[in-house]
Amino acid sequence: MLRIRLTRISNDRHRFEAVRADGSVELRELETRSYLTHDLVHFALESEGKLDEGFYGLLARGGGYEASADMWAGDTGRIEKVVAMLQTALKDEVETREFAKRASDAFHHINELAPAWLTEDLIAGAVQRFRSLQGKWRATPFGEAMDLTFSLRE
Repeated sequence: MLRIRLTRISNDRHRFEAVRADGSVELRELETRSYLTHDLVHFALESEGKLDEGFYGLLARGGGYEASADMWAGDTGRIEKVVAMLQTALKDEVETREFAKRASDAFHHINELAPAWLTEDLIAGAVQRFRSLQGKWRATPFGEAMDLTFSLRE
């Protein structure tokens, strides 16, 4: 299990802390506008889909916060691509069936198979979870933290 603590420092900065099952910690102070939404979309998609090969699964297994060159390869890359598409789509109202179709088509256009987990139901759950996390973050007072947990599949 990975415990994530997001501490609201100011309107512009937050602290990202991930505590792994072995007690090791990944800690960063980040610029909120650039990082928070992306990290929350990752969390929402990976948690809803029980996707272990994404950002939080990599962190849980000892990886660092910074992306490596292989972040765009294999299952990890497919998750990253869907997160990027979903992050953009979340700026507006998301029609989940249309999003799942367009995302699948985007994989086809780059000669990749769309992941089997890319379904309307998963996207709907991820959008709902993201909106809930977004509301929870907005309600988090300065100096306090929003705590999350991410579990790897057994």
